[in-house]
Amino acid sequence: MRERVFGIETEYAVVYHPSRAERVDGRRPTNLALFQLFGPELAKRLRGLPRAFSLLRGKPGQFLENGASFHYEATPRDFEHGLVELASPECRDPFTLLACERAKDALVEELCAAANRRLADLGFEGEARIGKNNVDVLGHTFGSHESYQVDDPLALGARIALAPLWLALWAVTLPALALELLAGVGVVVLGLALALLPLVLAALLGLAGLLLRAVRPGAGARLEGAARAVVSAAERATRWIAPDTATLVRRLAWLEGPLRGLIVLHGVVYDRFHFVTVRRRATAFLVTRSVFCGAGRVQMDGGPLLRVAQRAPFMKSLARIFTYGENRPLFELRDLFFRPWSAFGRRRRLHLLHGDANLCDWALVLRAGTTALVLEAVEARADADWPELERPLEALVAVADDPGLARELELRDGRFASALEIQRRTLALVRNVVATDPAPVLWKARVLAMWEETLELLARDPQALTDRIDWLAKRKLLHENLPEPADRRALEARGRELLEAARGGPDDRLRRLAWRALRVDFAYHELSPRGEQRRLEARGALRRLASDAAVERAGREAPPDTRAAARSRAIRDAHAQGVSGGVSWHRARIGAFGWRFFTDPLAPRDTFRLG
Repeated sequence: MRERVFGIETEYAVVYHPSRAERVDGRRPTNLALFQLFGPELAKRLRGLPRAFSLLRGKPGQFLENGASFHYEATPRDFEHGLVELASPECRDPFTLLACERAKDALVEELCAAANRRLADLGFEGEARIGKNNVDVLGHTFGSHESYQVDDPLALGARIALAPLWLALWAVTLPALALELLAGVGVVVLGLALALLPLVLAALLGLAGLLLRAVRPGAGARLEGAARAVVSAAERATRWIAPDTATLVRRLAWLEGPLRGLIVLHGVVYDRFHFVTVRRRATAFLVTRSVFCGAGRVQMDGGPLLRVAQRAPFMKSLARIFTYGENRPLFELRDLFFRPWSAFGRRRRLHLLHGDANLCDWALVLRAGTTALVLEAVEARADADWPELERPLEALVAVADDPGLARELELRDGRFASALEIQRRTLALVRNVVATDPAPVLWKARVLAMWEETLELLARDPQALTDRIDWLAKRKLLHENLPEPADRRALEARGRELLEAARGGPDDRLRRLAWRALRVDFAYHELSPRGEQRRLEARGALRRLASDAAVERAGREAPPDTRAAARSRAIRDAHAQGVSGGVSWHRARIGAFGWRFFTDPLAPRDTFRLG
């Protein structure tokens, strides 16, 4: 059996809660300002290097010595209202990944606490809070994206058919990228010229005025006045061009416009050739795994009060090369654009966007572990009788909206099956494949046992999983806060109306219960001692799988058995030598000319060095 690496990128929601006075005067820091406060605090805890320049990938951020990456995720339109994103290092097993995920959570919680102390020093009276969930009260969604290394070889005929299309696409795309880069540089140069030339002119006028004042005081004073006017005009022009970072980003966003049509064409081509087997064989499993890795969401729209999963309603397509606007795919194919040569390789990165952010250890291990096992089994037995859904996106929403786990989903062969039945079929197929492995890895047997136990309890006694599955833990909290079934039914039927009702009306008690339900929902995900999940864990109500020692180690050190270890050494060497550098997932620059490349994700050492 081929080993693989996998990891998770988590977008953490940053929310500033203003004081009463700040609600009145509107004074509050933006998320971009909060992220800028995180940077110095991060440097006190972990060494890092900035992300290396790439013509195809311009996201700013840095890589850390524990193998993770840290950056600010935002769209140009709402750049000051972005998210903090941390990506785990590459891991070989879900238990190592769990330790890395908990270390990420602890780090961002520490950074937020330190930023709040700095905010107090700056005169702010409110506080910033960090949430690890996937939807906010306004309906915005944020991701917990998974990446898996998969075998996806192209047959000879497919390679021959792809080659001319690929060459034609990149023959047009590379010049477009170069023009975009030149245009960006030109805009920056023009901006500097508009800012600096008037200052140089003003300095010359001021000097001339100073010299002339001794001979002709009136003329000298006029020149000095002209110099001040030029400086004032330059300042106004600079403020108009780029009053702040967010405005500058928005004004440069037009540069990517010409590329969008080309990116759509890339997506059409890659959708035809890549991940075809994985999408066909594994989609039914991915759609139905929400039964054990959904994070739960309170909804008051006439359906169940608590849904199983959060991200499902936001998935609008099965596969796309990028997310544009609200069109989010379950499978994102962006690595085929960022690493063009991978289109002809055997192993590629599979990127999944539909998962919920988990806080329960058991759920997170199952989410990553079962997915890795299914991918392994699909690679080994693509011709097996894998369940296939007729309408996967509709099924994804149906599973998320069915806490009773009884809804039947239509399969491509015309039969119907529940989510649990699909999971059982998949488990049986995976177990048969793993049984043929002459040297089985311990974590695989452990995950198979957890998977089987979870499916049995979901069918027989879901309440027995409230210590392990996020949506069930949240449902228990919700029932503790709303103990009367009649109240819960009233919120299901009239929740939206009650949330908008005036205080003190005839339904005031139900109105307060509706808001309490929402508070329980969002407080579950808060990363602080106040967070409901943290409170459950503190009183021993949740099962821990990661030890404190493993989490503390993951916060300092990269996994020793993947290329994250080599990347970590490069970062530490740069700091030890006192030189600058830049890092990506696949390479590192130390100093001006020292390059290290990490082409094999499974190798904990450099593939080769230059310089």
